[in-house]
Parts: sequence; C-alpha cells; structure tokens
Amino acid sequence: MDLFNRKKELIDRNARMEEVVLNYPRIKERMGGTEINKEKVLKNLYEIADEFRDQVIMRFKKLLDHSLNKLYDDINFSTPKDLDFKKFCQENNVVLVPNHQSHADYIAINYMVVKKYNFPLYIAGGNNLDIFPIGSLFRGSGCFFIRRSFHNDITYKLTLEAYLQWLLQEGKTIEFFFEGGRSRTGKLRSPRYGLYQMILEAYHNMDIPNKKPLYFLPVSINHEFVPEQRSMAKEMLGAKKKKESPLDLFGIVKMFSYQFGQIHINVGNPIEAPSIANIAGDEIKSKVQKLAFECFNRVGRNMVVTPTAILAFVLLEEPTGAIKWVDIKNRVKAILNYCYNFRIPTTDNLKKDRFVNSIERAMDILIGNKKVEVVSSPDKKHIFYTIKPNVRLELSYFKNTILHHFLIPWTISTAWIKIFNGKIDSVKDFKEFFINQRNQLKYEFYLPTVMQFFHKTFKIVSHCIGRKITTHEEFLNLSRKDFFNIFSRVGVFSKAGNYIFEGYFISASALLHVMKEDKEKQKFSLEEFKKHVKESFEYEISLQRVIRYQEGMSWSLIENSLLYFQNENIIKMELGEIEIIDLKKLNLLVNEYETNLIEKLTFNINPYV
Repeated sequence: MDLFNRKKELIDRNARMEEVVLNYPRIKERMGGTEINKEKVLKNLYEIADEFRDQVIMRFKKLLDHSLNKLYDDINFSTPKDLDFKKFCQENNVVLVPNHQSHADYIAINYMVVKKYNFPLYIAGGNNLDIFPIGSLFRGSGCFFIRRSFHNDITYKLTLEAYLQWLLQEGKTIEFFFEGGRSRTGKLRSPRYGLYQMILEAYHNMDIPNKKPLYFLPVSINHEFVPEQRSMAKEMLGAKKKKESPLDLFGIVKMFSYQFGQIHINVGNPIEAPSIANIAGDEIKSKVQKLAFECFNRVGRNMVVTPTAILAFVLLEEPTGAIKWVDIKNRVKAILNYCYNFRIPTTDNLKKDRFVNSIERAMDILIGNKKVEVVSSPDKKHIFYTIKPNVRLELSYFKNTILHHFLIPWTISTAWIKIFNGKIDSVKDFKEFFINQRNQLKYEFYLPTVMQFFHKTFKIVSHCIGRKITTHEEFLNLSRKDFFNIFSRVGVFSKAGNYIFEGYFISASALLHVMKEDKEKQKFSLEEFKKHVKESFEYEISLQRVIRYQEGMSWSLIENSLLYFQNENIIKMELGEIEIIDLKKLNLLVNEYETNLIEKLTFNINPYV
C-alpha cells in the first residue's frame, strides 16, 4: 500500500473512531449537560488510542523472530484442546486477562498470537511505557496506553470506556493485565476491577445489530527467568519503584548475556461475561468482582510448575544451604509425583521421562546467571549446589509463582509435626489450627473456603494412606504407620511457607521493640516501624535461631502482616500511624511464631529417601 492510501486509511479509521466515541451514550449524556466538552474528549482519546499499522507489527515480528531466539529457549502458547482460538475470537467479542510478571509479557503474548493466528491483540499498557522510541512501536503494534490513576477525572474514564466500545465494535481482541501491574513477589496479586467494569459498561451500551457475545479468556503466563527480578527484589526490600526512562533501553544489551529459558503461556477456558442490564450500583460491583475473581482463580489453577520454579523451591528449602544433585533429583521427583496425582499443571518437559534433563538445563541457567554456586567438598568427592545469599530473595520470586499449589500439603505436614509433638490432640485443636493457618495465609494468597480447605486436606490424606477418610475424627485416629505414609508424601513441603511466618514474626517483634524503647508509646509512625523492622531482622538473622534466610525480610510480607494484625484487633492503622491496642495478644503471637519456627527448624527428618 502506498503512502497516500495509508494516510487515507488512517484518516478514515480515526473518523470512525471519533464518531463512536463522541456518540457513546454516557458521554453524550454528560456533554448535553455541558459537564464534558468535545475537545477534551478527543484530546483524551488520542492520548489513549492505538495507532495500529500492519507494516509496523510485521517489522516488529521480524525483529522478534531474530532476537527472541537469542534470549529464550522457547515460548510455549497453549489453548484448551476443544477451543479453536482464532475462530472463537472471530465469532465473539473476546478479552484476554493474563497475570503480569514481566514487561516481556506485552511482547510475548502478542507475538505468539500474531505468529500462530495472524491477527494482533489490542493491549492495555500503563502510560509509563509510552516513552520514545518504544511507545511508538507499541502503539503501532496495537497497544493503547492508560493513565495509572484517573479516579477523579470522569471525562477521561468515559473516554476510555468509549474507546473500549470502539474496539469491541470493530471486532478487535482486547488484552489487559488484571493485576494492574507486575507482581514483585511472584505471587498473583488481587485483581483490579476498573477495566472489567468499563468493558462490561462499554459492551452493555453497544447498540448494534447482532451483537457478538462477550467472553473473557484467563491467561496464565510463567517465565523461567524474569529479566527484572533484581530490581523487583530491591522493591520487595522497600526500595522505591524506578521510573521507566529511554536510557533503560541501553540496558537491553545486557540482557543478551543472560539465559531466560522458556516462557509458558496457557490460555484457559472462556468465561461468559455477565449481563449488567437493568441493574445498578452494588449489583454491578458484585458481578464485576465475581467475574474478576473467577478469572483470577482460573489463572492461578493454570499456572504451570516450571523447571526453574521447582528447582528454586527445592534449593530454598534446604536447611543446610547446600545440597547434592541426587538429593535435588529426589525432592523434585517427590514434588512432581504430587503434581501428577493431584492434576497440578507442569510444563511438558517435566513429564516423568524428561524431568531430569529439564532441571539440569534450569540449573545451568541459574549457574550461568550467577544465582547458584557449585561447591566441592574438601576431599573433592562430592559436589554441592547452593544459592548465593544475596540472591535468595530473587529466587523466591520463582518459588512464589507455584507456591499456592502446595499450601495445603504444607499445612498438613505442619499439622503432622504438631500431632507428633502432642500439640494437636483433639478435633477442636485440629480445626483451630487449620482455620488459624488459613486466616493468616489469606493475606498472601486467594484461598479456597474453609470447607474446601478441609475437603482437599482429606482428599490428600486419603491418597497418602490408600483409603478414604472424610472427618476430622478419622484423621486424628490414624495409626503411626498412616502418619508416616502421609509425611513420606507431603514432607517435601514441610518448610514451603515458613518464610511467610518468618516475615510475620519479624513484623510482630518490631512492634514489641518499639514498645520496649518507650513503654508509654503505643502509637508511632509507619516510618519508625520500618526502622525497627530492619533492626529486628538484622538481630534475628545474626542469631540464626529463628530466622535463617533473607526471604522473610520482604516489605510485601510486612505490609500483609500488619493487615492481619489489624484484623485480629492487635493494632490499629490510621493516617500513616500504628497503634498497639492489645499488647498481651501481641506478646502471645510473637511467642507462637517463635515456637513454631524453631519447631520446624529442629524437626528435620528426610522423607525423600
């Protein structure tokens, strides 16, 4: 197509877009009352809108064909077996909702859709990425940019909503990252509701004949190595998020010295959008939240266990800090057996006959990227692998991407230790332990209900002992042999989430330290608390008695612990200040964390051999 025709096509496209946006019912309604003016709407529109051109995305694809092969071993894009992805997107209004781990997500998903199905996605990106020259390349490939915050700007919000309607009317497949930003910890972040609601509103107000049905497709994306993990680890320790800059592009050159393994993109089954016709206010909000969490749950269930994640899981759990290859293989095999038995998704290269080669490749990546050291014993007869102390927090990112799959077996193994020690000897103790465990973990993960938690516990235990149990009484009356069979299968998870409670212990200890400095001082600033958190961590890790490793010192954990303490009426938080309102309960909690963590460290039998 020559330059003249390309310009004409762009002018025609923009004219159609402007007409749809300016005639959007919610904008027309406000413009009629003069609350919104046309010029401001159009200014907002071109601040947001994509500038898609076929020639841009084709050139971008050729560039990526060359560069991605140098950075990644492979990018795997899978869809449900009974879903014809291209046909489904042609016949319906479709919105992809992936989780977000890396800036590479924008590129990887769109690249694979263009490569496999020959059509682009229209991706919502934060306007922090609208920087020269990458911003123009993204816009030309179908990306549109939105402000990070626009709660008080109704004109902007409605313009965005109208633009989304334009994309739906044009039959474009939309994508947005439901977490609202990259996960800094590897755990899934709670969904943001704004774009869900705007898309439902835009679709509801779309008055065209034979309107296509609207579906949301949950997409799980998991990287074997994330380029930004070092900066994200710093943010987890409290560093401020660095603003993107054109100078950051020079850092891309450094990326070619790293190995990134594979990216795994799994598209889930479609979720039909709920109707919001004839409802308003709280009812719409309720439907939006239900939709968002249904997408969130499916993304979590489809997060695959990768070679790097399972290797990080094993290396971080080793209490001595160094581990032989044969022990790594045994522990990986135990985790994979659990995955096979309980239908937890794994990458294809972790199937039974291929997993050894895959974890060898993952280990090569971690060694090559200077995250793991190879150490010989003094007599040179044994080789050990150990994580460098200063990168443990970085590797915990990969462990966290799969940890939610193993929270219940970790809880079972913890209960097993408490039963063994006589601290759980009644149904009441058993129920209270599980409910208390879940109450704390819900600030880190979106969890099944209490009943679902118990149901899965009994399902796992039944599998371990070879017969069905369905009640708490049956669990407590199991024989010693039964309990050994349980631990032999779930013991590999016995320390999986300990670092979470290490963080909560550090946080609770810091609150007590403030009180010890001034017993009359029950209210203090968040900044003062942060100082005591750092001091508490440095003190505890120097003792190596309760806290052994870095992972517990994550500001994400500390923030979540404060929410838990507030919910338990131990503290009150208001206007950047913390007030201790139940000192006795706080002391009891610190003692409980301390006892439980020491118990886990001292109770160290090996169930893998």
